Amino acid sequence: MPTFNRFGPLSIVNYVSSTSERTDWYRAIMRTFFRFSHEYHYRLTAQEIMDAVCIETMQEYTIDVCKRDLESLVAWGNLTVLPDMSRVTTIADFRSPILLYQATSDALEFEAFIEKHLHIGASEGGLHQGDLLHLLELLRRIDHWLQGDQSTFTEERCQEIASAWKLAFDTWERVTNDAAQYLGSMNQNAQYTSDLPSYLAYKNVVITYIQNFADTLSHYSQTLRQLFLDWSTTGKAARLLQIITSTTPLLPILADQRTSWDEDIQRQIRALQDWFLQERNAALFSQAAHDAIGKVVLRASALASSMRPQTDFVSLLSAFATMLFQIEDPETARLLFATAFACATPTHLPESVTGSPEAAGILEQRISWENPPTVVRELRPIYKGNAERSTEKPMRHNPDAVYEIKKQHDEQVSRQQGQLSHLFQVSLLDLANLRTIAPDERLLLSSIIDGCLGSPVYEYTLSDGALVTLLNPEERDYIALSASDGVLLLPRYRLQHRSASSSR
Repeated sequence: MPTFNRFGPLSIVNYVSSTSERTDWYRAIMRTFFRFSHEYHYRLTAQEIMDAVCIETMQEYTIDVCKRDLESLVAWGNLTVLPDMSRVTTIADFRSPILLYQATSDALEFEAFIEKHLHIGASEGGLHQGDLLHLLELLRRIDHWLQGDQSTFTEERCQEIASAWKLAFDTWERVTNDAAQYLGSMNQNAQYTSDLPSYLAYKNVVITYIQNFADTLSHYSQTLRQLFLDWSTTGKAARLLQIITSTTPLLPILADQRTSWDEDIQRQIRALQDWFLQERNAALFSQAAHDAIGKVVLRASALASSMRPQTDFVSLLSAFATMLFQIEDPETARLLFATAFACATPTHLPESVTGSPEAAGILEQRISWENPPTVVRELRPIYKGNAERSTEKPMRHNPDAVYEIKKQHDEQVSRQQGQLSHLFQVSLLDLANLRTIAPDERLLLSSIIDGCLGSPVYEYTLSDGALVTLLNPEERDYIALSASDGVLLLPRYRLQHRSASSSR
């Protein structure tokens, strides 16, 4: 009966899915069998297994506990056990022989699967432009072969076409998988670095790396899209399928698997063809690359902001006061206060910390209540009657005027929302992309930039609740915004727009 059934539980994976505290020991035992199998040493005694596990885990492991773990693995089908009859010399040895344990082939295959994916998980992908050029050359070579007369194709030529197609499809799979894995994992790189120059160098390399690959992918996608459109109209795709399925598979397969192999080749051709024919796939990658670059730039901006000198005096005073209260010597605390504020008479700290104020020791100085008044207050007489009363005309309720004011306000808000929608058609606004701008939109954009520059975190909240973040407040390159009433020269700022829903 096969170990891997189509339905039902698989006991062979119990040692990795078990919630028992013995899971780590089970996995160490199976790794031992997998490691020894590379040396063509398949049968091990309990003593050999215990010694190997002790060396790997660096923990204490007894022979009795090891035998119980081996019994569990035997019950799950990971191991088989048989007596070592070569060491039987007495009747006692025959009754209780030394047992030899051997991992099943399915268990070794499962361990090989785990080992392979450990290395795959450690990879962070990449964007290799050479793979795109290699893919284009392979498909052009196949296209050149398909233009010839199929009746003249020899068995060697058909096998050569099948090999070229397998290499092209593997290259395409590697490009798409590595690119997706790279964009998904790049944001975790250098997340906790505090070295601003190193992170800025990393940012420049990453942006150049991604932009070059995106430009190359866009260029090659156009060429490959035209090639596959030609395949669809001229029937070259069907001809390629017929040639590949008529050859002997590169890897040996069973006779009953031939139909599945033919269907898999057909799915490969259709998948690669559809990927380049649908323009949204390249657009999706470009959008993902754009988002990844934006996160790296935002991270660099936040790191640069954190490296600037701190100007939050309230926090500085709070930290300084906390430090003063932690000093055990009151005289030391008083001297530190006097040095920091250039004043030896603090009034907002207790005398137990800073000492008595110096002003209290001057006996000749009179207190404020003993000094003569410096201002003479004149009281005005209170008259009875209406001599000082001023009548004010009552405010009349005018609903038409109120409605007109409200209408003008609504029109102004609507006009401003339209201007914002026109400015932030994309989430990341680069002022260099604005060739011309209307005067009222320029005024709104200037107010948004001033609001961001006036914020300690370079953020500005719009009237609709959306949040605009200035990504490069220290920009040194300048651009000119042309309008009908003149030209405005300002730095090439980049603004990140987030809607109210996403900012929450």
